[in-house]
Amino acid sequence: MKRNLIILIIGLLLGAWIGSNLIRDRDPFANPFKSDALIDRLKDGGSDLLEGGKDVLQDGIDKLKK
Repeated sequence: MKRNLIILIIGLLLGAWIGSNLIRDRDPFANPFKSDALIDRLKDGGSDLLEGGKDVLQDGIDKLKK
């Protein structure tokens, strides 16, 4: 009986953890307490955009050199 109760509690906690991340479109095992502020999302998106732009520019420069 104790074992079943412990398994139920652990399952509920793990399900709530994963469920809250899936609702917010995050990795299932990410930290659910991480800030989801607009500023943080914009910074992450801007960083991804700059990294992608760098790769495109490098490819363009390489094509011009050939």
